[in-house]
Amino acid sequence: MSVYNYSKEWSVEDILKISQELEGQYLGDLDKSGWLKNGGNKGRVGNMIQEDYFGIPANSDRAADFNHHGIELKVTPVKEVRGSLYSAKERLVLGMINYMKDHEVTFEESLPNKKTKSMLLIFYLHKENTPVNDFPVLKSVLFNLPEEDRPVVEGDYNQIISMIKAGKADVISERDQEYLGACTKGQGRGKDLVKQPFSDKDAKSRAYSYKTGYMTSYFRRLMSPEDITHIGVSKKVTFEDTVRETLDKYIGKEDVVITKETGCKTSKKSKSYHFDVMSSMFKTKGKNVNQTEEFIKEGYAIKTVRNRFYKNKNQDMSFPNLDFTELSYDEFEESSWYSMLAETTYVLAIWDEYEEGKYRFVNYKIWRPNQDLIEQAEKLFNQIQEMLQKDEVEVYNEGKTRHQTWSDSLPKKKDIVPFQIRPKGSGESVIVKMPMTGKEIKKKALFINRDYIYNIVTKSED
Repeated sequence: MSVYNYSKEWSVEDILKISQELEGQYLGDLDKSGWLKNGGNKGRVGNMIQEDYFGIPANSDRAADFNHHGIELKVTPVKEVRGSLYSAKERLVLGMINYMKDHEVTFEESLPNKKTKSMLLIFYLHKENTPVNDFPVLKSVLFNLPEEDRPVVEGDYNQIISMIKAGKADVISERDQEYLGACTKGQGRGKDLVKQPFSDKDAKSRAYSYKTGYMTSYFRRLMSPEDITHIGVSKKVTFEDTVRETLDKYIGKEDVVITKETGCKTSKKSKSYHFDVMSSMFKTKGKNVNQTEEFIKEGYAIKTVRNRFYKNKNQDMSFPNLDFTELSYDEFEESSWYSMLAETTYVLAIWDEYEEGKYRFVNYKIWRPNQDLIEQAEKLFNQIQEMLQKDEVEVYNEGKTRHQTWSDSLPKKKDIVPFQIRPKGSGESVIVKMPMTGKEIKKKALFINRDYIYNIVTKSED
């Protein structure tokens, strides 16, 4: 029995008011029909809320979910970065791109523009390595595209349409748009190719979506506008120009010189020292540059690369810890891995240790992971997911206490190059549970091998 039964007698205000009653409730308490019994990807969560809460039958009908009002329900996860700071876990898919018809439609009449006036967004908190039943609903809101973002979104739409008109739908890239992306959407492995109107080449099936960075920015403005940080450097025509002009001023300088010029207060002994020096170049007043409004919305992130005096001390590039809840239930294209690789442009800041313990900032490289790397990541993601779903992850604790030597059967360093899975940092083991089986495992992170990164930063510009 659903909590409510949506009808045409409702007003838009009723829809919003009733949806806001979800805030603070846990998904497990809302699940009346067992939607979450087999896990909780976004699709199941959305269907559960639609049917068990609003009383709207879950189906694949393309009509609006609140059909009497033309409003579509979108349920989307966010993650907690720290304190009251959140980030979107994934992009928000709006609807499929119709290559055969959309080129005839102006932005005003387009699907993305219509969606800006007809979406009820329900945000819930995705917690790493936690059963989906324990995820709380954070916010419910009728989506309104901020006026200052509309020109960028319209420009993104027109960029996609121009590629279709030029007969290049087969080479559309999600990286060519800023806020409104043309994300891949389909079965993959060549099964989702469709016709395009101005070329004989089949194109990948794609959808309009608000990118992860844009959704992060939107949600932060809703939840904690007081925590939004901006870069303090002058803006140029493009964001990349802003980044380049800022960094160019410091190339060739020692870290100690840069800290004096920028006022960076981080101790040289800190693990985050060189990253914090990079943040200070953008005048963030001690804040993480990757968490500023500009870097998030534009989908950019800085990574430091140290070329150490003793080359055997060079390090692999680390990414966030594995989230076994995500790996157990989510599709790769709806994962944080996809966002990190397909939607993010990296600024690789190169620090050269010219004498032991002495560094200078020698260069930077703008790096966009290529399709081959993304496909390798997908292969690794899917392999781990299959192991989790079949309960094939074996874990061994070879020490006398639970914080000593751990090993497991997850893919090893040379299995899917250039990636590896291993613990991050040192010290006591942090133990987490895999949600499907309840088995304990040592917390691990995703890395890219240092040789791969070295080849990127030493490769000459194309």
